[in-house]
Amino acid sequence: MVDLYAVALVSTAIAIAAILSVRFSISSAIFEVAAGIVLGNFLGVTIDGWLDFLGTFGGLMLTFLAGAEIETRLMKKNLKVSLVVGTMSFLAPLIGEFFFFMIFTNWNITTIMIASLALTTTSVAVVYAVLTEYDLLKLQLGGLIISITFVNDILTLIGVNLLSPSLNYFTILFIGLIVSMALILPRLLKKVIASYGRRSVEIELRIILALILLMALVADAGKLHAVFGVFLFGFLFANSIQKYDEIRSKIRTVTFAILSPAFFIKAGLLIDLQIVINSWTLIIGALAAKLISKIIGTYPLTRKWIPEGAAFSTLMLSTGLTVGTITATLGFELGFLTKDQFTLVVLGVIMSAIVPTLIAKRFMPRKL
Repeated sequence: MVDLYAVALVSTAIAIAAILSVRFSISSAIFEVAAGIVLGNFLGVTIDGWLDFLGTFGGLMLTFLAGAEIETRLMKKNLKVSLVVGTMSFLAPLIGEFFFFMIFTNWNITTIMIASLALTTTSVAVVYAVLTEYDLLKLQLGGLIISITFVNDILTLIGVNLLSPSLNYFTILFIGLIVSMALILPRLLKKVIASYGRRSVEIELRIILALILLMALVADAGKLHAVFGVFLFGFLFANSIQKYDEIRSKIRTVTFAILSPAFFIKAGLLIDLQIVINSWTLIIGALAAKLISKIIGTYPLTRKWIPEGAAFSTLMLSTGLTVGTITATLGFELGFLTKDQFTLVVLGVIMSAIVPTLIAKRFMPRKL
């Protein structure tokens, strides 16, 4: 039975977060994470099945939309920039976190590598949400940041799979589906819209949502992880869906009205303030190691190639949430992280979604 107490509090928190976001011109994701912290630590809300589903679905939808917003023309034009900055955005914090954990913990090498990989990521979900909220997504700067994020997170997922290679027949199936989708998606979407578009039952929207969850399922079963599969699917979908603003608008409405807030509230619910109190120095240290190494590694490159928004871009690339949390969860499930280590790493990941986003507001590009 659904806990109506939790439902009422979460829905109220979503509405309040939106109002505060507009009132203070700060990304609603920050208020939603903060709401999750309050709900979990003071009001007794837990991650029940319904919220777990909405939050997971929200992360997938944000990731899909981020991939779908990438203009292949722009990515090809800026391929060198995306590859160079994205690779440095991955390597710099990997090295920084590795040495931090080597010096300040007695963890084994595999644990340190998993923790470091979790903290290398740039959050596609956070970046997409912030760029959309500040109306920067359609600008070249926004597309370039998304492209760099894509490279960063792809390298992280490759690193995770190298640490624990477990590919199977579903991996082959996923690759086959991706290749097939690349060939048939444009004609499939066109045919569906021509035959069923503009109906009250929203058939085209239902089909797209079903395909997203199918690709997530197959990618996860293939040990490539759902987020990776959905992001890649969105990327393949980009050229097709960008021709239909009405459909894209509907997907964004569904996502930002309920699914995205549920995702960020769920992230806030993961934060146990007691653990924060007990391990705050190590958490702050891990967060600082990520931010400092990201800035040292990427700011010179963004200043060279994205001069109109170098500081803002660097801070956006310093965020982390979805892939970082997934990486830590995988490490925990494989026995590489203990429960306390997992909690510490996830807290560092979640804090990296909040701190750079708050600071980035001060460096919002004004003249583009």
